[in-house]
Amino acid sequence: MFKFKVDGALDIGSTGIKLVLYKNKKIDKIEIVNYSNITEEKIIALEESLEILGKKINLKGKNLIVTITASKFHVKTLEYNNEDEEVNLETKIEEDLEDIILGYTKDEFITQIEPVYENDLNKKLLVVTIPIEEIEMILGILNHFKIRVLKIIPDFIALNSLIDLLDQKSGKETVENIMIVDIGGETSKIFMSTLGVLNMLRIVGIGGNDFTEIIREHEMLDYEGAELEKQNLELGNDENRIYKTQSEESMFQDLTSVVNELTTQIEDSLEYFNSNLGEGEISKIILTGGGALIKGFKTYFDDSFDIPCEEINLDSLNLEYKNMEDKELLSNFRMMTLVGALIKEVV
Repeated sequence: MFKFKVDGALDIGSTGIKLVLYKNKKIDKIEIVNYSNITEEKIIALEESLEILGKKINLKGKNLIVTITASKFHVKTLEYNNEDEEVNLETKIEEDLEDIILGYTKDEFITQIEPVYENDLNKKLLVVTIPIEEIEMILGILNHFKIRVLKIIPDFIALNSLIDLLDQKSGKETVENIMIVDIGGETSKIFMSTLGVLNMLRIVGIGGNDFTEIIREHEMLDYEGAELEKQNLELGNDENRIYKTQSEESMFQDLTSVVNELTTQIEDSLEYFNSNLGEGEISKIILTGGGALIKGFKTYFDDSFDIPCEEINLDSLNLEYKNMEDKELLSNFRMMTLVGALIKEVV
């Protein structure tokens, strides 16, 4: 438990920041600030967004759980023979990380090691590491705004915690291997979880911004206009679609091409993850992320895979809201990372 009460969670993403505040056992406030210039240096964009957020909400002294994008971390799955002496395992991990991560040294990185599984012959570990200077940079900015950071965690860890909690509340006793596809702004995270234990992560360079950029180019809109247009589009049923212009037809072809590429990446991940499972196969896909806001995304995936594709439903958490509009906001914009970061500490 923390010495200070948890006031909320802040998600620092690749396209903006999201904040949820928690007070009197209720969701008190939700705010979203998109980066004004998506091509701007992310540190500058973060500072500017916090300035905007600070004019809406008093951030001073707030005790927050902070999540940052997975692309900031190095995530590796390592496997070792149980014949190795325990006393040498830490050294072996350090040597392996030095070989596979450019510039890695134990003293300059923060590293967390989580067991995935262990049998009589070997053990598999998930290693998550990040340069200390990356954390110090973020802490410096947040400290400038008088935010008290209780913990910094990768966004996929927060999301996995939420899915594990929802699974526990479902009352099911089956052991499921679940694939989670989190479609972000710049990238998508594809990872697997079994009974809450995270196992294997892939980050692919496809995200919501790819769709926004296609719409922007074909419709000759600015970024904000393209984002709004994206929410009104619907994928699928291309054969029966009536196009207003040749440009619109070309736009949908390009959008479908991106979806097909993401589908291929998921198929490859399914094959790889299943081949590395000690037992069973992946039984379902959970689709989430703001990048998946285009209508028809889930239907497209339903038609592409033989296993169920589901979205996250927060109803079993019985969350209470000060303003009911925030319930819709939380659901519509797929802010599951925020919920995952917060809910573990307050429920």
